[in-house]
Amino acid sequence: MAAFADRHLVVDKDSDGSVTTSSVRWLDDDGRARALARMLAGMEDSMLGMAHATELLEKAQATKDAGFKKPRKRAAKK
Repeated sequence: MAAFADRHLVVDKDSDGSVTTSSVRWLDDDGRARALARMLAGMEDSMLGMAHATELLEKAQATKDAGFKKPRKRAAKK
């Protein structure tokens, strides 16, 4: 589902031991691929994870460009 998002945000948290801060940042296309690869592979720099993430993002964009529509709910069978 993350591949279909129009925007990807990351929440960062940092602490120096006495003060904790947090921030939110937008990810660019490369950052989106790295974040998705991390979710898929569970590692920071997996080449296979990056390839898979890039493919997912490309397929999701192609689906959206083709006019993806939500499936209609089917009527209950009697």
